[in-house]
Amino acid sequence: MDRQLLSKILVQMRKNLKEGKAIGDMKVGALLALGHQLEAIFYYLGHELGTTLKVKQVKEINQIPNELKDLISQFNLGEIEITEATDEIIELKMKDHSSIKDLIKKGIKASGSFCSFEAGLLAGIVEKLSDRHCFAQEVGCSLQTGENYCTFMVVFQRD
Repeated sequence: MDRQLLSKILVQMRKNLKEGKAIGDMKVGALLALGHQLEAIFYYLGHELGTTLKVKQVKEINQIPNELKDLISQFNLGEIEITEATDEIIELKMKDHSSIKDLIKKGIKASGSFCSFEAGLLAGIVEKLSDRHCFAQEVGCSLQTGENYCTFMVVFQRD
Protein backbone atom coordinates (compact mmCIF):
# COMPACT_ATOMS: atom_id res chain seq x y z
CA MET A 1 0.00 0.00 0.00
CA ASP A 2 1.27 3.46 -0.91
CA ARG A 3 0.34 5.39 2.25
CA GLN A 4 1.71 8.74 1.06
CA LEU A 5 -0.29 8.62 -2.15
CA LEU A 6 -3.41 7.51 -0.29
CA SER A 7 -2.99 10.33 2.21
CA LYS A 8 -2.66 12.94 -0.55
CA ILE A 9 -5.70 11.57 -2.35
CA LEU A 10 -7.81 11.60 0.82
CA VAL A 11 -6.83 15.22 1.52
CA GLN A 12 -7.83 16.19 -2.02
CA MET A 13 -11.09 14.22 -1.77
CA ARG A 14 -12.03 16.01 1.46
CA LYS A 15 -11.25 19.39 -0.13
CA ASN A 16 -13.29 18.58 -3.24
CA LEU A 17 -16.25 17.37 -1.18
CA LYS A 18 -16.27 20.60 0.83
CA GLU A 19 -16.23 22.57 -2.43
CA GLY A 20 -18.97 20.43 -4.00
CA LYS A 21 -16.65 19.02 -6.68
CA ALA A 22 -16.61 15.47 -8.10
CA ILE A 23 -14.36 12.82 -6.55
CA GLY A 24 -14.92 9.86 -8.91
CA ASP A 25 -11.42 9.82 -10.40
CA MET A 26 -9.86 10.15 -6.97
CA LYS A 27 -11.74 7.06 -5.74
CA VAL A 28 -9.96 5.13 -8.47
CA GLY A 29 -6.67 6.67 -7.38
CA ALA A 30 -7.35 5.54 -3.82
CA LEU A 31 -7.91 1.99 -5.07
CA LEU A 32 -4.61 2.13 -6.94
CA ALA A 33 -2.88 3.34 -3.77
CA LEU A 34 -4.36 0.48 -1.72
CA GLY A 35 -2.96 -2.02 -4.20
CA HIS A 36 -2.96 -5.77 -3.81
CA GLN A 37 -5.08 -5.90 -0.66
CA LEU A 38 -8.13 -5.08 -2.70
CA GLU A 39 -7.33 -7.44 -5.57
CA ALA A 40 -8.32 -10.48 -3.51
CA ILE A 41 -11.54 -8.82 -2.35
CA PHE A 42 -12.51 -7.78 -5.88
CA TYR A 43 -11.66 -11.26 -7.24
CA TYR A 44 -13.87 -12.83 -4.57
CA LEU A 45 -16.75 -10.45 -5.31
CA GLY A 46 -16.51 -11.10 -9.04
CA HIS A 47 -16.33 -14.85 -8.48
CA GLU A 48 -19.37 -14.83 -6.22
CA LEU A 49 -21.35 -12.76 -8.73
CA GLY A 50 -20.31 -15.09 -11.56
CA THR A 51 -21.55 -18.16 -9.68
CA THR A 52 -24.94 -16.55 -9.01
CA LEU A 53 -25.76 -15.77 -12.65
CA LYS A 54 -28.38 -18.03 -14.16
CA VAL A 55 -26.48 -20.05 -16.74
CA LYS A 56 -27.08 -23.44 -18.28
CA GLN A 57 -24.34 -25.98 -17.69
CA VAL A 58 -22.69 -27.18 -20.89
CA LYS A 59 -22.22 -30.83 -21.76
CA GLU A 60 -18.85 -30.40 -23.49
CA ILE A 61 -15.92 -28.17 -22.50
CA ASN A 62 -15.57 -27.00 -26.10
CA GLN A 63 -18.98 -25.28 -25.79
CA ILE A 64 -17.73 -22.92 -23.06
CA PRO A 65 -16.12 -20.25 -25.29
CA ASN A 66 -19.32 -19.59 -27.24
CA GLU A 67 -21.48 -19.66 -24.11
CA LEU A 68 -19.05 -17.33 -22.37
CA LYS A 69 -19.18 -14.86 -25.27
CA ASP A 70 -22.99 -14.91 -25.19
CA LEU A 71 -23.15 -14.39 -21.42
CA ILE A 72 -20.64 -11.53 -21.43
CA SER A 73 -22.72 -9.83 -24.12
CA GLN A 74 -26.08 -10.65 -22.48
CA PHE A 75 -25.06 -9.12 -19.14
CA ASN A 76 -23.31 -6.09 -20.74
CA LEU A 77 -19.95 -7.01 -19.18
CA GLY A 78 -17.89 -5.89 -22.17
CA GLU A 79 -16.73 -7.57 -25.35
CA ILE A 80 -14.55 -10.65 -25.51
CA GLU A 81 -12.48 -12.37 -28.12
CA ILE A 82 -11.39 -15.92 -27.37
CA THR A 83 -7.76 -16.31 -28.44
CA GLU A 84 -7.22 -19.91 -27.27
CA ALA A 85 -9.44 -22.60 -25.83
CA THR A 86 -8.39 -26.10 -24.77
CA ASP A 87 -9.47 -28.59 -22.10
CA GLU A 88 -6.97 -26.90 -19.76
CA ILE A 89 -7.21 -23.16 -20.44
CA ILE A 90 -9.22 -20.41 -22.06
CA GLU A 91 -7.36 -17.27 -23.06
CA LEU A 92 -9.31 -14.20 -24.05
CA LYS A 93 -9.18 -10.48 -24.68
CA MET A 94 -11.82 -8.35 -22.97
CA LYS A 95 -12.54 -4.72 -23.76
CA ASP A 96 -14.98 -2.10 -22.56
CA HIS A 97 -15.43 -3.78 -19.18
CA SER A 98 -16.34 -1.83 -16.06
CA SER A 99 -12.93 -1.63 -14.38
CA ILE A 100 -11.19 0.18 -17.24
CA LYS A 101 -13.92 1.46 -19.54
CA ASP A 102 -13.72 5.09 -18.42
CA LEU A 103 -10.11 5.10 -17.27
CA ILE A 104 -8.48 4.02 -20.52
CA LYS A 105 -9.74 7.16 -22.29
CA LYS A 106 -8.17 9.37 -19.61
CA GLY A 107 -4.67 8.01 -20.02
CA ILE A 108 -4.50 6.59 -16.49
CA LYS A 109 -1.72 4.00 -16.07
CA ALA A 110 -1.35 1.29 -13.46
CA SER A 111 1.37 -1.19 -12.68
CA GLY A 112 0.37 -4.82 -12.53
CA SER A 113 -3.13 -6.23 -12.70
CA PHE A 114 -6.09 -3.95 -12.12
CA CYS A 115 -9.05 -6.04 -13.26
CA SER A 116 -9.26 -8.71 -10.56
CA PHE A 117 -13.06 -8.28 -10.37
CA GLU A 118 -13.40 -9.36 -14.00
CA ALA A 119 -10.96 -12.24 -13.45
CA GLY A 120 -13.10 -13.50 -10.57
CA LEU A 121 -16.25 -12.99 -12.61
CA LEU A 122 -14.85 -15.03 -15.51
CA ALA A 123 -13.80 -17.82 -13.12
CA GLY A 124 -17.24 -17.90 -11.50
CA ILE A 125 -19.08 -18.00 -14.82
CA VAL A 126 -16.82 -20.71 -16.27
CA GLU A 127 -17.16 -22.78 -13.10
CA LYS A 128 -20.93 -22.50 -13.33
CA LEU A 129 -20.92 -23.44 -17.03
CA SER A 130 -18.56 -26.40 -16.67
CA ASP A 131 -19.11 -27.60 -13.09
CA ARG A 132 -15.30 -27.67 -12.83
CA HIS A 133 -13.19 -25.58 -10.48
CA CYS A 134 -11.02 -23.04 -12.21
CA PHE A 135 -8.95 -19.94 -11.58
CA ALA A 136 -8.77 -16.84 -13.76
CA GLN A 137 -6.03 -14.24 -13.89
CA GLU A 138 -5.49 -11.04 -15.77
CA VAL A 139 -2.22 -11.47 -17.63
CA GLY A 140 -2.19 -8.11 -19.40
CA CYS A 141 -4.04 -4.98 -18.28
CA SER A 142 -4.81 -2.22 -20.75
CA LEU A 143 -3.91 0.35 -18.05
CA GLN A 144 -0.41 -1.11 -18.17
CA THR A 145 -0.05 -2.07 -21.84
CA GLY A 146 -1.90 0.85 -23.46
CA GLU A 147 -3.95 -1.58 -25.59
CA ASN A 148 -7.74 -1.19 -25.74
CA TYR A 149 -8.28 -4.61 -24.12
CA CYS A 150 -7.18 -6.67 -21.13
CA THR A 151 -5.97 -10.25 -21.51
CA PHE A 152 -7.20 -13.01 -19.20
CA MET A 153 -6.42 -16.68 -18.76
CA VAL A 154 -8.89 -19.13 -17.21
CA VAL A 155 -7.22 -22.34 -16.02
CA PHE A 156 -9.21 -25.46 -15.22
CA GLN A 157 -8.25 -27.38 -12.11
CA ARG A 158 -7.03 -30.87 -12.88
CA ASP A 159 -8.75 -33.69 -11.07
